[in-house]
Amino acid sequence: MQGAHCLTIAGGKGGCGKTTTAVNTAYALDDAGFDVVVVDTDLAMPNLHTVLGTSHEPTIHDVLADVEPLEAAIDTSDDVAAVYGDPSLDRYTDADPAELKTVCNRLKTAFDVVVLDTGAGVTHATMVPCGLADDVVLVTTAKEHGVADTSRTKEMAEHVDSHIPGVVVTRADDETGREIAERLETSLLAAVPDEPDVFGTEPVVRHAPDSAGAAAYGRVADALADGIDLGGED
Repeated sequence: MQGAHCLTIAGGKGGCGKTTTAVNTAYALDDAGFDVVVVDTDLAMPNLHTVLGTSHEPTIHDVLADVEPLEAAIDTSDDVAAVYGDPSLDRYTDADPAELKTVCNRLKTAFDVVVLDTGAGVTHATMVPCGLADDVVLVTTAKEHGVADTSRTKEMAEHVDSHIPGVVVTRADDETGREIAERLETSLLAAVPDEPDVFGTEPVVRHAPDSAGAAAYGRVADALADGIDLGGED
């Protein structure tokens, strides 16, 4: 599947909504007809399993430590496949982030879209998935320190020649989202409103499809789908 697409979700601060964005974008792309897998590449503090409320063994840490095969780590129990992480410190020290390239390339032979959920900050562990991506989607809240840190994340992504289609601004209205996107000198993919009664059971695009948050992530998927070319598919 030569035309498969790698999409990395990145942001400067923890708690800005990266994993929520990764999950909901993945499911929205699935709704659009793509075969999608989401991978937790936040090796230090993985939380994809927590957000989705499920678990699966082995994990990405086992694969990156070369103790388990990738095929065994893929959870295919739902519409969107997933590869989870393990929060144990000993599993973190054994995992080699350099092996993510091999993992991503192999997943691209089986799925249309590979969504990589990253950790926070500007580190080698976050730079690797940014360097692997066809697109890096930035995620931030409207808080000043969050925007400043996301600006540094954007610089890191550009340093490894990543294409940045735009930013998702969480817990914000459209006007605020446009202001943040202008400050970051990128496009606004969507402003995701603060809906505490909706978010918390993910993915909202499935559990609360009529919510404003689900509509926002649908717009993210629509914008990204325009840049996903599977013309090389056998």
